Amino acid sequence: MRKYLLCVLYFIISCLFFVGCSDEELDIDLTDSPQIDTIILQSGDVLIKTFEKTKLPVQETNIIVQELKKLINIRKCKPNDFYEITYSTNTNTWTDFKYFPSGKYFYSVTKSSDNVISSQKLELHTTKSTYKISGTLENSLWESMTALNVKPNVILAYADMFAWQIDFLTDPRRGDTFKLIYEVEVLDKKNTVIATTILAGEYITNTSSFTAIKFTNDQGIDGYFDQNGKSIKSAFLKAPLQFKRISSFFTKKRYHPILKYYRAHEGIDFAAPLGTPVSAIGDGIVKKAQYSGGFGNLIIVKHSNGYESYYGHLSKYGRGIKKGARVKQGQLIGYVGSTGLSTGPHLDFRMKKNNSFINFLKIKKPPTTTLSGQNREKFLSEKDTILKQLQEI
Repeated sequence: MRKYLLCVLYFIISCLFFVGCSDEELDIDLTDSPQIDTIILQSGDVLIKTFEKTKLPVQETNIIVQELKKLINIRKCKPNDFYEITYSTNTNTWTDFKYFPSGKYFYSVTKSSDNVISSQKLELHTTKSTYKISGTLENSLWESMTALNVKPNVILAYADMFAWQIDFLTDPRRGDTFKLIYEVEVLDKKNTVIATTILAGEYITNTSSFTAIKFTNDQGIDGYFDQNGKSIKSAFLKAPLQFKRISSFFTKKRYHPILKYYRAHEGIDFAAPLGTPVSAIGDGIVKKAQYSGGFGNLIIVKHSNGYESYYGHLSKYGRGIKKGARVKQGQLIGYVGSTGLSTGPHLDFRMKKNNSFINFLKIKKPPTTTLSGQNREKFLSEKDTILKQLQEI
């Protein structure tokens, strides 16, 4: 009986407590969350047609489309782009429309409570993560970095960064060491990587050490520089067969270091499979692109300061490569072949200086730029921090 009376008393006290509390004190929100429709564009979709999958009236659809046209070309919408429509719970009308193409920007169209329409381009929130990698070569750079779970795009960017100092197809030796610090930027909403940037890198052989540090000058231009503030970019690439092109040409899953070169006669013979892409080692103008006796299909590129580069035995020329055409450093100009006097597929690469063939491997390649003034001071003040991070990996 006593237990029963205690239960009744507790019930009465509880009722009195809730009766005495105001709605504000209880802070009870009885409204539902806004409803959001998400539409993902599929291959072949026309944006305006996809609105038929929503509950928007045609008139409201037209309002959104007209406003969106101020921001983007709706005819260039792509598969996997998506948009969200937010509806007010109270009025059951739309209040917000957000269109998300690939990349870090999205486009917003909003309708206020008094039906005023506005639109703007906005930037998604991102998260940046920094990774530090160090390793020793056992075979090729590709296989050694892949073993450390480094992504293909990072490997290619690392090789591309040192393309003026190292020929990663022929120079690396077992025991060489590499280090890199890179940053990955991820879109929080989409959980997709939008940018991967190498902040610094180092490559060490038995006889040499190469360092590259990313720096942005006061004009907002990025570049990679050595410890003394000299650009690691020079007038000529280390080789006409680029690691980046070759790796992509074979496979991005596994790289086979089958390319070799031989010093012969007045040039370098690069033994490579038929069809291997050949790149211009520097900016210039095509002086010749035609069959030339023992050279077979030959390209001669005239560079500044009296230099000319030769690319012989090609199977075919790159698109637009003809006499008088301007080419950029690293541009694809042809493909390895076995035309002319050749015993098998290879590239006969030569270099002339003032009409005389020279040893390309011994050319001193000055940097394209050297930091000075405030840029140099800023670089020198920042480099010690990044160098310390490289040493600590």
